[in-house]
Amino acid sequence: MCFSAAASFTAAAVIGGVGAATLAQKPKPKDVAFAAIPVIFAVHQAIEGAIWLNLHHGAVPYPLIVAYLFVAQVLWPAYIPLSVIAMEPKRRRRPALWVLLAAGLFVSGALAFILAQHHYTVTASANGLRYATDLEFERRLLELYLLGVVAPLFLSRHRYVIAFGAATLIGAIVTVMAFYYAAASVWCFFSALASVLVFLHVRQSRRIGGVSKSSIHIEAA
Repeated sequence: MCFSAAASFTAAAVIGGVGAATLAQKPKPKDVAFAAIPVIFAVHQAIEGAIWLNLHHGAVPYPLIVAYLFVAQVLWPAYIPLSVIAMEPKRRRRPALWVLLAAGLFVSGALAFILAQHHYTVTASANGLRYATDLEFERRLLELYLLGVVAPLFLSRHRYVIAFGAATLIGAIVTVMAFYYAAASVWCFFSALASVLVFLHVRQSRRIGGVSKSSIHIEAA
């Protein structure tokens, strides 16, 4: 797990490699948002690596803290439901996904407001980096945050997307139970696992698309 600058930068490099391999498969337009997740994870870990380095050498530039928390707290609750909606054309799945998107947007908006109006500090602990503010309200949003980030994945019809949701949920449970005070930091191990599942989904989606096109050509002939 990510307890140092070296660990964060290593995670960024590994996940970035997975992200590059995922995008190199030329995902279908409906899969692009989901396929970009490993790249976002890689950038996220690189930002935390920079935070570690600055923390060891003095004060951390505040824009780095804001950038890290923006991805962790503001981006994911809206991005995950949107990426699943793009992949699920079936109407019977859409109403529940739109409800979860609304929940995610509420969490993103609330946490964005907190991030903009309150000052965060970052300190190193045995469990990673702890990001804290004087406002306790953000902790009350945890259940709704997980609902927005995890639940849409379980509504997918794609097995690797569901597996991604399971990995995310397990990671969240372990992180909250064992590393609560560094929860925003201790997720790189699970994101790396999840990134592999994103790669597998895109590869499978391309293969199924290729088979379908071949079938169309054969029938036309």
